[in-house]
Amino acid sequence: MDPPVALVPLRAPGEGKSRLADVLDPEQRAALSVAMLADVTAALAAGGLAEIVVVAGGDAAVAAGGELGLEVLPDPAGCSGLDDALAAAARRVGGHRHTLVVAADLPHLRADDVRAVLEPDAEVVIAPTAAGGTGALLRRPAAVIGTAYGPGSALAHHALAIAAGVRTAWVDRGGLHLDVDTFTDLAALTELELGPATARVLPQLLGGRPLQRHPVG
Repeated sequence: MDPPVALVPLRAPGEGKSRLADVLDPEQRAALSVAMLADVTAALAAGGLAEIVVVAGGDAAVAAGGELGLEVLPDPAGCSGLDDALAAAARRVGGHRHTLVVAADLPHLRADDVRAVLEPDAEVVIAPTAAGGTGALLRRPAAVIGTAYGPGSALAHHALAIAAGVRTAWVDRGGLHLDVDTFTDLAALTELELGPATARVLPQLLGGRPLQRHPVG
């Protein structure tokens, strides 16, 4: 089976991550977002995905993807929200193609996690985060279901797959559990092995506490 196109949505670095605004300024939030994007896309490449596309919300996201040498699809004019952005991106890469949507804020993601999501023989594969979101969503093809990102999105994606009458698999992987939205999430990273870019920037945001790092493979 051909590998899917990886779609990695990145929303306005520095403006996003609003729940971190009381502890990190916009420049710090932007640095964290770009570092996590670098680690996520490196893990995707190490996991066997040759085509990685940043679904970019805003000029800063476009620039961040471009600086990493990644293909970038800016949100089209009039796009409203993440689901609209992903639907537009899927159409632009080809709705008949398989797509793997992966959150850009998973600095613990490993190549083995990526391969685990690709393994099941199912049209829809859901890898939930610890909070019930969706760390990764594999659709074969992209048009088999839409997306339903937001609180509780893992169950929402499962409901869409049931309604579509397609085979669904769940993949529970530690590298897909922790997406970084709050300072508690940031502090939890000190107990994990991280991708190299996040491991470099995070001590500056946490007052110099040393962090572990892992190879992307």
